[in-house]
Amino acid sequence: MPNGSSSPYTFDVGNPIIRSVREKEPSHLKFEIESFKTLLDSTTRTGSHKIESSEFNSGGQSWVLEIYPDGNAKDGGSGNISLYLRLVNKPAGGGSVNVSFKFFIFDKVREKYITIQDARERRFDAAHLEWGISQALPIAAFKDEKNGLLINDSCTFGAEVYVISNTATVTRLSLIEKETIRSNTWPLYDFSKLRTDTYSPAFGIEERSWKLRLYPRGNLTGQGKYLSLYLYLDDRTDLTGGRKLYVDCELSIKDQLTGDDYTKTVGFWFDSSNDQGGYDDFISLADLNNQEKGYKENDTLMIKVTFNEIFLLTEIN
Repeated sequence: MPNGSSSPYTFDVGNPIIRSVREKEPSHLKFEIESFKTLLDSTTRTGSHKIESSEFNSGGQSWVLEIYPDGNAKDGGSGNISLYLRLVNKPAGGGSVNVSFKFFIFDKVREKYITIQDARERRFDAAHLEWGISQALPIAAFKDEKNGLLINDSCTFGAEVYVISNTATVTRLSLIEKETIRSNTWPLYDFSKLRTDTYSPAFGIEERSWKLRLYPRGNLTGQGKYLSLYLYLDDRTDLTGGRKLYVDCELSIKDQLTGDDYTKTVGFWFDSSNDQGGYDDFISLADLNNQEKGYKENDTLMIKVTFNEIFLLTEIN
């Protein structure tokens, strides 16, 4: 059943046809039909068997909605409303148009639209100018006035057509193979004299220039309670046009008494707008100043970064 157990419609979902209910009107075509039964008698008597909308445009193409009110028997639609979308003009140069489309029938009682969609993308070309759904809705359900679809001999159909462009952006995320030593240690002397943030000397990893950035009294959410530590990408000139660098690394401060490291792992996307990744709250000032731990031996911090993995995101032309 479509959204909500109170709906009067029961659908067979054992096929690629998706049915749902929504309030929003169709974006590309709204087709109101009056004197429907008279029109049905006429199409049956003349043998045309279908109703056509006016042309409408979407995705740079002209389309027509075709309705078989008594079902398209040639396509297995007997006993159902059959709905089709027809491309008016053949694609130029023997080409094709890939499309996703929806059909609509308005429920005037509940003021909602039944939407009927083929989950499969359809290709319109010179050999296939028409695609549709032969069993869109049982005719009996359509004619039953309590369902609100045919009221006072009038009804409203609709269509949305989305042309799938072949101009998609193609990107690739590639692992940068390890070609260099991927760690750097920064001995930070005279730590207690620092009053503001400071940078390590630049160092090279995988042909890029990096620095470590440290706030001795904390930054942002860590201010006054933590030491803040970040990995800073010194050169981002090539990270434009969607190019990004993902870095998985470890930031650590060495306990110079035990040889153990206080370590946190960082995963960060570097791009033209984001130049540093790390922690506002890397280590609490209370832990850092704990004399039982050797983080500040001789007023010196031994800070290290170890790169685990580096990925490069690029656009492919």
